[in-house]
Amino acid sequence: MTGERMFALMRERGFSTASLAASVPIQRSTLNNFFAGRPISSDLLARIAGALQTSVAYLLANSEDPQLPPGTTI
Repeated sequence: MTGERMFALMRERGFSTASLAASVPIQRSTLNNFFAGRPISSDLLARIAGALQTSVAYLLANSEDPQLPPGTTI
């Protein structure tokens, strides 16, 4: 799992750490822990992916395409 991908999407889509945390909703420190390399739950990862309008597979580096597949709803 790469925090770098999540951070890059946050910047691209206009999220700060505070605004993404508020939209999920989680504590900002939880996101900072993820950026520091600590694991997060699959449920939380899915909520973050939804907020960033990307797939969990992209955040996990199992896909190179940050776009959601056609027909996917969040």
